Amino acid sequence: MDDGTQLDTIYPQSRAEQEPAVVVEDTGRIDAKGLWSLGAQHALSTWGDRTAEFAFYLYLIELFQTTLLPASLYGFFTTGVAIIFAGTIGTLVDHVPKLRFVRLCIAVQKLSATVTYVCFFLIFHTRLREEAAVGEDASAPVWTLFTAITLSGCLLKLSTIGISVAVERDWATCIAEGHDGRLTRLNTILRRIDLVSKLLAPLFVSLLTTTTSYPFSVAFLGGFGLVSMILEILWTATVYNRLSALARDQAQKDERHRLHISVASSTETSRPEHSLRARMKRASQAIRSFMRTQASDWREFTISPVFPSSLAISLLYLTVLSFDGTLISYLKTHNFQDAFIAGMRGICVATGLFGTFIMPAMEKRLGLVRAGSWAIWGELISLIPVLLSFFIGASHAGMRGPAWNQALLFGGMAVSRIWLWAFDLCQLKELQTTLADHPRRNSITSLQFALQNVADLLKYILTIILSRPSQFRYAAVVSVASVFAGALSYTAFVKRTRGHVVHLEWMEHLLGKYKPT
Repeated sequence: MDDGTQLDTIYPQSRAEQEPAVVVEDTGRIDAKGLWSLGAQHALSTWGDRTAEFAFYLYLIELFQTTLLPASLYGFFTTGVAIIFAGTIGTLVDHVPKLRFVRLCIAVQKLSATVTYVCFFLIFHTRLREEAAVGEDASAPVWTLFTAITLSGCLLKLSTIGISVAVERDWATCIAEGHDGRLTRLNTILRRIDLVSKLLAPLFVSLLTTTTSYPFSVAFLGGFGLVSMILEILWTATVYNRLSALARDQAQKDERHRLHISVASSTETSRPEHSLRARMKRASQAIRSFMRTQASDWREFTISPVFPSSLAISLLYLTVLSFDGTLISYLKTHNFQDAFIAGMRGICVATGLFGTFIMPAMEKRLGLVRAGSWAIWGELISLIPVLLSFFIGASHAGMRGPAWNQALLFGGMAVSRIWLWAFDLCQLKELQTTLADHPRRNSITSLQFALQNVADLLKYILTIILSRPSQFRYAAVVSVASVFAGALSYTAFVKRTRGHVVHLEWMEHLLGKYKPT
């Protein structure tokens, strides 16, 4: 069987590739209690993730006030771990029972966050806080606790990826049961919950730090995470029991696993040895098998029809023009207060939330693939004023720029979020529909997370090299260039799936309309 025939077998023409799209009529309804439980679990999960995402960088910046190095190192290592193990996480989603895996990830996510909060509390509540203020010359106990914070952050990152792959990709695809409208509805509900958490969580953290104290905020967020862990575990059971599609899909996976075990047992000719040499040999074989599987998955991912789309959204992660730790660090050096930063981030998230409402309308009018094209090019155009703000009217460190310069920066970023999240939903659905019938869809899906984290890692390398606030403008140039590269990659995906980029009939009509008489 040649590669073309094999691809047609594994990746039957998806609805994302059909123009106009053929929509499967949704004749059933999602159980209301199951859907509400799914939303509640996802809300608590994303709330914990978004509060930690904002708070951890805020704490690092508050403690290490003279350098951006700790924040960059934290991002570098947590992202690097995600690159290495994202594929393994996807494989576990494919093989471990659904409910057990999600519950395990919830426990690891909350406990690792708790350990991180404890480490921050020890620094804030002791004289180590003054020692951390000297920056890179801080004492050994400070760097020891920072190491523990980073290691716990790595576990938090992996568990969050596991929940995202399992719930947002695998569970959503199973619950949709092939219904196009139902899948769009589930995706938009989960994404809106995520964005609402992204909007409110930083405001809540800023409220805690400004009205109480940093030690109190650390203790409160850590305790809240432990309570939410219990609720999330209970709600996932309700989702699994109420939405029967999950159990049916799990039964099919279990049957395939039993058949695989049966075939493997029938080929076993001898009892395994238990000597040290035999165990080392089996361990070596397991490692080689793991490496071959990872290489095979990556090869299959790169030749899949959806890869240019996955590459496009991954390139959007190589950016310092989003409200993560890097941009927050930069804004703090320019005398922007926590409340202001949280407010501007909230505005950007609100516009991103608006993008999740216009995406279904764009898909209905333009089709899924064309809607994604409009969205990613719209994001690129809206980032041009943001880039200009770093070169025209920009201020020195410790000072804010003029109001019009701030309007270019924050206004352009707010508009770009509309198109970013509209594109995110388009690309997510393209990935889901393309891999819906793939036997290892979660293993392949998780590789997009790895690809996104590669771009994220390059961002941290970039900020480690360009660590001075005065060099941030050059990182912004690289960011916009990466978005442009992503738009080109998605254009290649459009050409591949539709056979053309622009309707020739539309161009002829446009030219004919303005043809001189």
